[in-house]
Amino acid sequence: MIQFFRKIRRKLLTESKFTKYLIYALGEIVLVVIGILIALQINNWNELEKIKLREISQLKSIQEDIMLDTTDVKFNLTYHKLFLKSEQKLLKYLLSPNQVPEEEIKYENAQGISLLLVLHESAFNNLRNNNLNIMTSQKLKKQISNHYDSYAKSLLIFENNYDQFDNYLLKRPYFLKYFHYKDKMASKESTEHNNSDYYNPEIEMTKLILADTLGLKSDEEFKIVLAECISNSKIKIQFYENFIVKNKELYKAIELELLKLEN
Repeated sequence: MIQFFRKIRRKLLTESKFTKYLIYALGEIVLVVIGILIALQINNWNELEKIKLREISQLKSIQEDIMLDTTDVKFNLTYHKLFLKSEQKLLKYLLSPNQVPEEEIKYENAQGISLLLVLHESAFNNLRNNNLNIMTSQKLKKQISNHYDSYAKSLLIFENNYDQFDNYLLKRPYFLKYFHYKDKMASKESTEHNNSDYYNPEIEMTKLILADTLGLKSDEEFKIVLAECISNSKIKIQFYENFIVKNKELYKAIELELLKLEN
C-alpha cells in the first residue's frame, strides 16, 4: 500500500502537476490522521473494556463477601435470640413469687457466651484501594461505601468493642455465685447455613443448675443487670436483622448493575 502511494507521488512530481500533488498530499495526511484516530479509538475501547471487566470482577467478589457475611450474621443472630429467650424466662421467674420456675429455663443459655463477629471486607477494601472511580454507577458506589463504612462498622463495634454490651461479662459474676456447673452439653442450634467456605463450629456450653434459689431471687442488683442485658440483646438482634436487610438490598443492587454491565 505504501509503495502504491509512492508511485503516485513520483508520477505527479515528474509531470510537474504541483496542485494535484498538493491535494494528494493533503489527502494522504487526512488518511494518516483518520488512521491514528481509529487506532486511538480502538485503544480507548479496549481500555474501557478492561475497566468494565475489572468492575464486574470486583462487584462479584463483593457479592460473595455479602453472602458469607449473611451466613455469619445469621449464625450469631441465632444465638442472640436463643440467649434472649432464656434471659426473659429467668427474669420472669426472679420477679415472680414462685420458688420453682413455671417453665423450664436453660440457665446456661441465660448466662450465654461472648460472641465475636467477623465480616468479610477484603473485596471492598480491594476496590477502594484500586480506585472506586472505576465504578459506572455513582449511586451504587455510594451505597457500597455506606454499607461498609457505616452499617458494617457500627455492627462490628457494637458486638466486638464494648464490654458494657457484653452480656456474658455482665452476668458471669452472678452465675458464679448462685449456680453450679454440672456436665457439658452441646447446645448448638441448627443455623441452616451449610457453606463449605464458612466455619460453623458446634458451641458447647456447660450445663448449669441453680444452687442458691433464695439468694438469686433476693438479689435486686442481678435483676437490674439481667434487665439491662435483655435490653442489650434486643438492640443487638435489631442491629443484626437490619444488617441482613441491608445485605439483601446491596446484593440486589449489585445484581442489577451486573446485568447492565454484562449485556
